[in-house]
Amino acid sequence: MVNIINENNYNLINSADGDTNLMRRLEAMLPSDHRAGLELGLSSGGSVYLVGGIVRDLVLGRANLDLDFVSLTPAIELARQLLPRFAQQFGTEAVKLTEHSAFGTARLEVGDKLHLDFATARREIYAHPAALPTVTFPATLQEDMGRRDFTINALALSPSGDLYDPFGGLQDLRAGILRVLHPRSFIDDPTRMIRGVRFAARFDFSFEAHTAKWLEEARVGGYFGLLSAERKRNELRLILKEIHPAKGLALLEKYKLLTALHPFLEWDEQLAATFPRTSQADISAANNLAILLHKLGAARAEQVVNDLRFAGIEGEIPIAVARLWETVRPQLQANLKNSQLYNLLHEYNFPALLVFELLLDEPERKIVGHYRDEVAGRKPLLTGDDLIRLGQKPGPPFCQLLADLREAVLDGEIAGREAEETFLRQQIAQKLPQK
Repeated sequence: MVNIINENNYNLINSADGDTNLMRRLEAMLPSDHRAGLELGLSSGGSVYLVGGIVRDLVLGRANLDLDFVSLTPAIELARQLLPRFAQQFGTEAVKLTEHSAFGTARLEVGDKLHLDFATARREIYAHPAALPTVTFPATLQEDMGRRDFTINALALSPSGDLYDPFGGLQDLRAGILRVLHPRSFIDDPTRMIRGVRFAARFDFSFEAHTAKWLEEARVGGYFGLLSAERKRNELRLILKEIHPAKGLALLEKYKLLTALHPFLEWDEQLAATFPRTSQADISAANNLAILLHKLGAARAEQVVNDLRFAGIEGEIPIAVARLWETVRPQLQANLKNSQLYNLLHEYNFPALLVFELLLDEPERKIVGHYRDEVAGRKPLLTGDDLIRLGQKPGPPFCQLLADLREAVLDGEIAGREAEETFLRQQIAQKLPQK
């Protein structure tokens, strides 16, 4: 049995359960470097608590490596005090300290494999709906827990292994319920609507009745529209990075939040069936965005990408896949010559082609696979330098000769340097005026 003791307005939950407790269970789940980081992070005693998703997931028995700490004393001073011990543990060259004095936070990084985040316990004040909060500190642990999004994330683990649960998060975890901490939660921070959907999809949880009512009121009130494009993008990206993004996207549609993210976004059973087929592949947020947008057409996909400020590969792949689906897919036929297939696909990079291939039915998928495996890397042995050696100067006819040579090689009409040079000499004699 788990004993619940009321202490200083908290529910102090002694995590002893037979021969195990939460701290021992956590240590058993962590890799060795993370165990060492956890021990050092909590080594200051009762003023530091492990918080956030790692505590929630510990209770659920899920793996999580995010070591986030709240300190009742200034976090930056704490991190500075811990820095020499981290350097001794992991090596001076490997450890980096980053401080953000305005937010009272610090991060200790050990290479790219481990990081610990320390935050001074704080209160948050929202000047107006959807505003970024004004942070004040210090605060009590309960005040810090009270600024969080859902009760299941308002849990803290003490160095002794006791679970502080001021808002009934443990009970909600057991019941599979998402509950906000106050009625204005979605108005203060409308990103919590998407975050709630993400947690509901990940854990198969449902919204508590009042929480569902407040979410709908905030949505109808237009508060989600007050968010910047960047904040909308960030929340959509997190949905797309989930192991099963289709569940989150379906819930966004259910709660009418998909079109709140962008009016062009849509969801149907056919699109939903596409994601399970791709769930076993190495799919990134960029690829999942491409899957979500692929039926919109290139112009609309590009507008979604631009409006939500996706950039780099996250912007390039979805537009390319939408164009492939719209313009190339109808032309994929089994009797295409290699040169025709090359002309259709060569301008697209492999990341976009791999997503496109996953979306296709088996016959079309084989055609694209043949291009990727057999056609894309095949090229003539002769180059432009050889054409110059044959007396030709760069220009449009020069480029056409090289294109003709490539097509002949791709289609198996010629093979080898001698045959390629003979082909070029014949083309020059036939197509170019003689002096």
